[in-house]
Amino acid sequence: MTICRLFWMPLLLLCVTSGQAWAQSGESRLEKLEDSVRMLERRVVALEEQLVQRNKSAGVPTDKSNWRKLERGISQAEVERILGSPTKVDAFGLFTIWHYGYPAGGRVQFDGRNNAVSGWQEP
Repeated sequence: MTICRLFWMPLLLLCVTSGQAWAQSGESRLEKLEDSVRMLERRVVALEEQLVQRNKSAGVPTDKSNWRKLERGISQAEVERILGSPTKVDAFGLFTIWHYGYPAGGRVQFDGRNNAVSGWQEP
């Protein structure tokens, strides 16, 4: 019986202390993850603010001749070359809409399968 105590007591003590250390390391990991999430949330807010400012300062292509260069089937890169960067993008899976001067400006719709122009509305 004494031999069992001599064997089990240190083993039990080892398990308890390692469990405490593991719990502390788990808490430390959780705190680090929470800090990372807070940092990422701040970055998202900052990027959203930058996007809003960019959209406010971005001009709508008012030259109708640029809009008249659009054709069904051309790529997003070609549209961006012709009209510039959109002020807002809505992606729905089956199609994507680029807005120029949202909400009152023009828009270009792309087919979601090949990202080619499927239609547009001039401002």
